[in-house]
Amino acid sequence: MEKLSSASVLTPPKDTRFRRRMIYLRHLLKRALLIRRGYQLSTFGEKNTGCQYTICAEGLGAGSVVYCGGVGKDISFEHALVKRLGCSVVLVDPSPIGMATMELPQNKIPQLRFFPVGLAGRCGVLRLAPPFTPEGDSWFSHASDNGTIEVRCLDLATLMEQNHHRHVDLLKIDIEGAEYGVIDQILERRIPVRQIVLEFHDGILPAVSLSQSLRALFKLLARGYKLISESGNIHTFIWGRNWKPETRNPKSEPNPKPQQDRKQ
Repeated sequence: MEKLSSASVLTPPKDTRFRRRMIYLRHLLKRALLIRRGYQLSTFGEKNTGCQYTICAEGLGAGSVVYCGGVGKDISFEHALVKRLGCSVVLVDPSPIGMATMELPQNKIPQLRFFPVGLAGRCGVLRLAPPFTPEGDSWFSHASDNGTIEVRCLDLATLMEQNHHRHVDLLKIDIEGAEYGVIDQILERRIPVRQIVLEFHDGILPAVSLSQSLRALFKLLARGYKLISESGNIHTFIWGRNWKPETRNPKSEPNPKPQQDRKQ
């Protein structure tokens, strides 16, 4: 595998006191103005490895459709969904680390279905750069062809079509900078996804700006999602209108209106 040259080694954004203060201010504003109360929240996954996510578990169970983009070295979140809720999970990750993780014996269970592809806003290829340090667990999306690897990626609509799914009950997106294209596709095609838990990567990865995350956040809110949890860069959104999974093909019919039936 090609290595990054010493002159082109990528580094995370510099951690400064001003940046930390701005992050804390952003957190306070979200808490005060944007987060909706009244949902029963549960936390799944291992906190020490950074793989802990908070979701609304109400309605999730053995028959739920769950997709998780991003594996890394830890899938304690997915194992907790299987153990505590009885869910089956579709996982995708094209990185060498993610594929090695899914080869571990404890991850070879029938409730976990793995595809070694990337999740992105459109089908094609992604360029991934290696972790910042040898101990890192995340290859990340980067446009440069110097030291990166090229991997196959699929959009959510195509993944759903291949797995014969017409809606998604829970979508986890921790895909190291490629999340913005996925959010755009969900909203543009009106793909029926009830709940989205995602990590924005502004302040974590180079060339990812705060404005990208804010635009994605407000697009979701404007379309009808509610922000129900926020911890650092991890945000959880739930469809705030009446939810009834549609039976259409999200790939072939891009712009239907959401159906409404009973109040959540």
